[in-house]
Amino acid sequence: MQSGKIKHWNQEKGYGFIDVDDQDEDVFFHVSKVRLSQPISIGQSVYFNSKRNDKNQLRATEVTSSSLSLEQDTASDTSKYIPNNAERNTHHSSRSLNHSNRNSNRSRQSNTSNKRSLGSTLFSLIAIIAVAIYFFGDFSSTLSQYTSDNTSQVATTDTATTSITGDAQVDKTIALIQQGGPYPYPNKDGTTFYNREGRLPAQSQGYYREYTVPTPGISHRGARRIVTGGYPPTVYYLTVDHYDSFQRLQVP
Repeated sequence: MQSGKIKHWNQEKGYGFIDVDDQDEDVFFHVSKVRLSQPISIGQSVYFNSKRNDKNQLRATEVTSSSLSLEQDTASDTSKYIPNNAERNTHHSSRSLNHSNRNSNRSRQSNTSNKRSLGSTLFSLIAIIAVAIYFFGDFSSTLSQYTSDNTSQVATTDTATTSITGDAQVDKTIALIQQGGPYPYPNKDGTTFYNREGRLPAQSQGYYREYTVPTPGISHRGARRIVTGGYPPTVYYLTVDHYDSFQRLQVP
């Protein structure tokens, strides 16, 4: 069972793609495999099972809005194993032996603990205090240095961001691409864009990469992306409607 969100949906043709959680490759699905309690929409969270076809393409075999139904289907195909009397007796004897061994171990540990001297206990306490003082002193120094470095990095990033399109989020994403991150969605940003819709000029696989442009006011990735061509990028495209259309950007 996997989870993800509807990335593309073609109502007229009855197919779409799922943006899989923690996976770069999208999954194709057809309306005949969908069991949802509400109409299909882009950004909708779904659960699904998938397998590869004879062309090595991932296709969903079932899509639903709840993981429970998939788990119930899987559980119904699994037969229950009932142990026989001999196995139950063996298991019972093993548990009794383990219980006896645990009691014996606890008794020995208790005797050992009682034999500890007061001097050993004091020595351990002093050692712990010394390690704690050293650790917290070093931690304080490291935290101070980390805060200083981060403040410097943020200031450098803000200064380096220049106005290219007039949209602050788009310009910031372009700056992050040019400096190599860090990206808001590290598991998704910088992954291969497959150009399945055919909106961009045909290129070899791996030529295009996509990056998320955050949309203020929403809690998910939204529909805005920057797609670059080449590595390092030599061409930039902006889509604000989740790959339905693209605008080429003039990036210096």
